[in-house]
Amino acid sequence: MDDAKLKLNSPRLLAVPQRDADRLLEAGDGDAALLYLYLVRNGGVLDPDRAAEALRLSRQAVRAIALRLERMGLLDAGEDEPRPARDIPEYRAADVVRRSQSDPAFRDLVKDAQAALGRPLSSTDLKKLFGIYDDLALPPEVIMLLVHHCREEHDERYGASRPLGFAAIEKEAYVWFDREIVTYEQAEAWLDELARRKSLTGRIQQALGIRGRDLTATERRYITDWIELGFGPEALALAADRTVTNTGSLKWKYMDSIVRSWHGKGLHTVEEIDRGDRKPDRTGSVAAVQPDARELERMKKLREKLNKG
Repeated sequence: MDDAKLKLNSPRLLAVPQRDADRLLEAGDGDAALLYLYLVRNGGVLDPDRAAEALRLSRQAVRAIALRLERMGLLDAGEDEPRPARDIPEYRAADVVRRSQSDPAFRDLVKDAQAALGRPLSSTDLKKLFGIYDDLALPPEVIMLLVHHCREEHDERYGASRPLGFAAIEKEAYVWFDREIVTYEQAEAWLDELARRKSLTGRIQQALGIRGRDLTATERRYITDWIELGFGPEALALAADRTVTNTGSLKWKYMDSIVRSWHGKGLHTVEEIDRGDRKPDRTGSVAAVQPDARELERMKKLREKLNKG
């Protein structure tokens, strides 16, 4: 087969803006390009369930790829993540009230939720709570862990004086439902994992020199992705140092490319990176990169700073 004669059979079926094509090619992310083409082909609106089925990926993988497209500026997810294809049904207020009177478990759940939120539930709140209970079928004890978790996160971010809207609880309920968190033990384990990630995020924030302010949503997504890839504060501090050295500032996209390059090589700790980050030498063979004196000194200072923290 002559490669020079290969061409697309139907080159004009889909229109892709040149800017978008350039960003996809620059990223070198095949999964992102695939999801982008799927979205162009299907009206541009992401339905995670249908995309997962069509592309033979997990729903979680589709969401992760969507976040990468968002970072490239190719997907506008707004402030919230895309909602699942199946929405909670629209319940009638009379039906919810009737159920609260006839179902002791739901009646107790309403009382507990009101106590946790410190206010009576509105008609809309009751419908959302009933949808979580009835349609998502989360057990009452799991729902209460969910409500308390949302309350704590909200108060820490905005203060206890600002009311917590039930839409935030409904959104988090979808997350738990998608992760198949349906027992009290699973919910406790997930909350423990969230606490671990939160602590690790704080240490990483300190290692990156971000103080006196909260992380932006984009910064938090990058750090969450890196934690899930298996990186800790020391390795990410090294990636940040190399980013600043090479670009003059902490450019998150550039740093992400460094981190993902290490991940692709199976390098996740400073020791692994020191031994395994390799580049071709002048003869064309692959040789280990030997850090110069300045980089060794920077790495020493990074370790000292992290140990003090």
